[in-house]
Amino acid sequence: MAYTLEDEFGDIIGKARRGNGLSVGEVAASAGITEAQLSQMEDYTLKPTEDQVHKIAECLNLNGTRLADIAMERWGPEPVPSDYDDALEVVTITADVGGWPVHAYLLVCKATNEAAIIDTAAHPDDVLQKVEETGVKPTSILLTHAHGDHANGLMEIERATGCPTYIHAQEPQPRSTQDFRLLNHGETVVVGNLSVKTLDTPGHTPGGCSFHTRSTVIVGDALFAGSVGGANISYTDLLSGVKNYLLSLPDDTKLFPGHGPATTVGEEKAHNPFF
Repeated sequence: MAYTLEDEFGDIIGKARRGNGLSVGEVAASAGITEAQLSQMEDYTLKPTEDQVHKIAECLNLNGTRLADIAMERWGPEPVPSDYDDALEVVTITADVGGWPVHAYLLVCKATNEAAIIDTAAHPDDVLQKVEETGVKPTSILLTHAHGDHANGLMEIERATGCPTYIHAQEPQPRSTQDFRLLNHGETVVVGNLSVKTLDTPGHTPGGCSFHTRSTVIVGDALFAGSVGGANISYTDLLSGVKNYLLSLPDDTKLFPGHGPATTVGEEKAHNPFF
């Protein structure tokens, strides 16, 4: 694979099983394996056979061929080149949160050098250092959702930059130094010459959203390469938001998630087992 995926086979089947409201016993019985075997697969301690993958996929309404390609490590998204758009640049800031990497982003308008800071990676110093290194002029802070690994440290960034912070109107609000500017689906934030559109992608959180401009979307934890975020609120809403507002975009649209490698709409339509 080109890159390590955020979600392995065990993550994917666990998310799908819980999303479908099924117990370990129900899925194991339907797939013809023991509960212990399924639990070990979800815990990454037992690698399934290809036949087992297809039987489990059928139980969970997943695409068996795509799931097998991930389980057998036959697929990973191709790297997204840094210079894919003459009008903008996406700068990735990766930090360790609880032993797991999480991404924040700078969305930079090349014409004006103005930028939106998207999420915090819970490491405000890293974000502010990258702002200084790149020499961009931050004009706004956009939050895909309010989980701590994406929003902790917000106040430090607000104080250092003086930027307003935008969040979806349905999302719980983290600690802030100011009143949030609330967004709904379809509303835009201007970043230099870029118009950044809000897309509803809830399900992981009540008001999770993605930010779309040109052929770029910052998707937070709605979608990972080959997977989706955890459906803490609604599995149905999560899948429908991703399908209707992300995978309906042109195939060459670049998708930048909160965890794991970047991907494209075309890659996900061809390889994500949830769709």
